[in-house]
Amino acid sequence: MSDTSLPRWQVASTVAMLGLSVLATLVGLLRPGHYRDAAVTLPQVYGQDVVTLGVGVPLLAVGLWYAARGSLRGYVVWLGGLAYMLYTWASYALMLYFNELFLVYVALFGLSLFTFVGGVLRADPGAVRDRLDGRLPVRATSGYLAAIALFFAAGWLAEIVPATLRGTAPEGVRLADVPANVIHVLDLSVLLPAALLTAAWLWRRRDWGYVLAGVLLVKFTTLGLAVLAMAGWMRRTGQGGELGEIALFGVVSAVSLALGATYLRAMRPPSQTADAGDGEGASPE
Repeated sequence: MSDTSLPRWQVASTVAMLGLSVLATLVGLLRPGHYRDAAVTLPQVYGQDVVTLGVGVPLLAVGLWYAARGSLRGYVVWLGGLAYMLYTWASYALMLYFNELFLVYVALFGLSLFTFVGGVLRADPGAVRDRLDGRLPVRATSGYLAAIALFFAAGWLAEIVPATLRGTAPEGVRLADVPANVIHVLDLSVLLPAALLTAAWLWRRRDWGYVLAGVLLVKFTTLGLAVLAMAGWMRRTGQGGELGEIALFGVVSAVSLALGATYLRAMRPPSQTADAGDGEGASPE
């Protein structure tokens, strides 16, 4: 195995993502009138920018730092940070009204997509399972991923199915003045099916279930924090942000964070000697 578990292009693309993400979020937060979207969308975008700048960027930077030094835990955190960036910048590139940073959003979407896919392809799921086997609460983690996927899917379908039967658009789509809600698409076609598949694989002790469980726990932690920030911004501007919604996503964030911390603790090297080789198997040579 080489001195780093990441090829140079993945290090460079991640560094580029970090710089562009800081630029995009600071411009969005500090430049008056930068976003040209409907009033109901603006608090959500501002809340997302706060979480990306305050959580997403540091998370990805820490994951990169340790993954590049051969840490297996760092590699999983890095993948989780990439998953957050991929979801976030896909939604910006595809949903927001055109503004001066459109090409930056497109670049971030492309960088996060190719870097994430490349990182998944280079992962060694057997090494992750070996580190976690017998130490991770498999049933609790698997059950949580399945439950949260079904819960969010039911919530979205409760909006979409009645509107479909009426022949109208869901209320959120009409208020945002967009053709369709990109979050509906990303969640129902990618994120939630991936969570259900991961839950099934983990329940059956499949190798990839162990890897993707860590990635999704990072994603659901950041998702909960993002929605909390959105709801808080909406409440501050008098556009919603119900206390029940804030409490719900506070629980999602807390449980995801607790299970994520348990996951990372379970991935500790078995001995101090093994710590020096923490990255063994993080990516095949």
